[in-house]
Amino acid sequence: MEPYEFPKIHSFPPMYTQQPNATILDNQLGSWCDIILSYCEYYKISSITLTGTVIYSQFDDLDITQLPPVFENKAIDRAVNDEFKSTIFRHLIHKSKKAEYINAKSPEAGVLIYWRSLVDWANLIHDFVENTGQSGTVLTVYELTKSEDSGLPADLKNFDYNMLVKVLKNVLIKQGKAQILMSEDDPEQIGGVKIV
Repeated sequence: MEPYEFPKIHSFPPMYTQQPNATILDNQLGSWCDIILSYCEYYKISSITLTGTVIYSQFDDLDITQLPPVFENKAIDRAVNDEFKSTIFRHLIHKSKKAEYINAKSPEAGVLIYWRSLVDWANLIHDFVENTGQSGTVLTVYELTKSEDSGLPADLKNFDYNMLVKVLKNVLIKQGKAQILMSEDDPEQIGGVKIV
């Protein structure tokens, strides 16, 4: 896989320092949000730490430790400090609405990145189940995210469990299109999903 090509603004030194002017800062934060979203979409990253370390990518053969850091540009010897990273993530979560804490009570657990909206993910899952004649059938998380022989679309292959939970609870269940059954072994984990 070719490395992600950062936009030109990623090489602009002032990008790495929080700007004091509110209008300029708003543009700067918007640019950082765009960079994070396109970087995450390119590598199919669904979760990242507040320091910018990748937690999960759908590409199972991708060595996430070898990815270029999103908040650093070695060519110009610049990096975003942790305080500014927090500001960027707050903007991405609260203003852009393109991210959410994996666990609101523990922000340090990381952030889910919505380079595709939850509704779009929900539609993909619903269409897959409907198109394969599995509506009303109880499916395991494995069948919805990992199964090789179920006709699973590439976009859902190795789908992040935390993202799946958000899609199910925040969209499909609210639309009346899904029910979840919790695992008997671990009541915190989903045992099965019925899409209708």
